[in-house]
Amino acid sequence: MRSQMKVRVLRVPPSRILEGIDLRPYKLQEGNVYELEPQVATVLILWKYAELVNRPRGGRKPKK
Repeated sequence: MRSQMKVRVLRVPPSRILEGIDLRPYKLQEGNVYELEPQVATVLILWKYAELVNRPRGGRKPKK
């Protein structure tokens, strides 16, 4: 099973290729959440085109 990272696209990169990764197959849209391969997700996050989405388990916020 391949591991995926869940990210929310903050803005769409102006280029079709970023750090050697062809982004065309992903059809990214601003505000949408995607499960992407870690390499793709990491590049988008580092370039501030996306943010990691953490889904709390059980739908509750942890108590402090």
